[in-house]
Amino acid sequence: MTNKRSGRVLLALLWTGAGVTAWAQSSPQLTTLYSFTGGDDGKNPYNSVTVGKGGTLYGTTESGGTIENGVVFGLKPPAAPGESWTEEVLYNFDGPTGDFPSGPLVVGANGVLFGAAQGQADVDLRPGLTNNGAAYSLTPPSGPGQPWEYTALYNFEAGQGPTEIIMGAGGVLYGAAAIGPSDYSGSVFSLTPPASAGGAWGEATLYAFPAVDGAYLGPVAMGSGGVFYGAAWAPGGSTVFSLTPPASSGGDWTVTVLSQLDQPLSGLTIGSGGTLYGTTLLGGASTACFGLSCGTVFAVAPPASPGGAWTKKLLHSFHNGDGAYPSQGVLVGPGGVLYGAAQSGGEFGFGALYSLTPPASPHGSWTETLLYSFTGGSDGSAPNGLAFGPGGVLYGTTINGGNTAGCAGGCGTVFAFRP
Repeated sequence: MTNKRSGRVLLALLWTGAGVTAWAQSSPQLTTLYSFTGGDDGKNPYNSVTVGKGGTLYGTTESGGTIENGVVFGLKPPAAPGESWTEEVLYNFDGPTGDFPSGPLVVGANGVLFGAAQGQADVDLRPGLTNNGAAYSLTPPSGPGQPWEYTALYNFEAGQGPTEIIMGAGGVLYGAAAIGPSDYSGSVFSLTPPASAGGAWGEATLYAFPAVDGAYLGPVAMGSGGVFYGAAWAPGGSTVFSLTPPASSGGDWTVTVLSQLDQPLSGLTIGSGGTLYGTTLLGGASTACFGLSCGTVFAVAPPASPGGAWTKKLLHSFHNGDGAYPSQGVLVGPGGVLYGAAQSGGEFGFGALYSLTPPASPHGSWTETLLYSFTGGSDGSAPNGLAFGPGGVLYGTTINGGNTAGCAGGCGTVFAFRP
C-alpha cells in the first residue's frame, strides 16, 4: 500500500464475495439523496462531503465527468419537503490542470471551495495527461448563469500528489503530499495566500519524512498551538506522529512518534483532552475477513504530565458482521461518541455505519452499535467518511451502488443518516 489507489485495489478485491454474518443493528434511518449516473455528473465518490451554506453538500468524484477525470459537485437540498435534491457539476477536471480529486473540500470565506487533486504521475490510465497533483480553489459564480472559477493554487512535482488539505489561520492551507519531494518519502506542506490579488501562493515543505518512516502519509489534523497530528505508513509498519512548529522564525519543525502500529492507518481525529482517534484498515482480534483481520478503531491519549508517554488503546476490533476495513477516520459526536463507516462487512457484506460509545468508567469497554448495513442496491455500497450536518444528521457517500446501471456495481451515492 504505497499510495491511496493501491489501497483501493485491495478493498475492491476484498469486497468481492464478502462474507455475511448476522449481527444486531438499529432500525435503518438512511436516505439516498442522489445516485450518480456515471456520465457528466461523475461517478465513484471516494471522499466524504462538506456541508456548506444553506445545507448544500459539496464533494468530488474521482472519475466520470466530461472526460472521465472527475468532477466537483454541489448537491442542493429541496425547496420543499419530499422533493429531490439537485446535483450541479461545478467543475470538470481536465488532466493538465488537475485530476483525481482527493480528500473532502474546505469551504472558505465568501463560499470559495478549496481542494486537492492527486494527479496521475503514479498511474498509466490515460498516458499523455501529465498533471502531478494540485491544490486548487473554486470561486462561486459572479452572476446568474456564470461558471465557477477554477484556479490552480499550486502545482506539485511528480509523485507529490496531495491527499487532503485543511485551512488554518489567515487562510493558510496545510496538507500532506502522499509521496513527497524524494522517492517514497511523504511530506507535510503549507500554502500561503499571496499578499495581493493575483499573486502566487507560497509553498513550503514543513517536514519531509525519511523513506523508512513515512512512505505514505494520510491526512493531517491541526491541534492547539499549531501542532499537526497524522499517520505515516511504511513497509516496517505505521506511526502516529506529531509535528510541532519551531520556537522561533527560521527554526525546524519537530516530528515526534507518539505511537506505533503494524497496520496502515487512516487520518486522525482530535477529541476531548487532545486524545487522537483513528482506524486501521486491517488488524484486530478477528480473522473473519477471508482469513484476515477486519480492522480496528483505536485511541492515542496524551500523557498525564509533560514529557510522559502517549497511551495507545484498542477501542474496537471489527468482526465482519459489524463492519470490516474502515478506510477512513471517525467523527467525534456529543458525549464523545464516535461515528464511522466501514467499507465492507455488515449484515449484507456491502459496508456499514457504526458508532462507539465511551465506557461509563475509565477502564471499561467501549460499546459498538451497528447503525446501518448497506444492501448494495439503491442505498449504495462501500461507504466512505462521514460529515455532520445541522441537527446531528450524518452525510456521506458510497463508492458503488445506487439506482443507476452506468457502472458495474453502481456509480455511487450521496446519503443522509440520522443516528
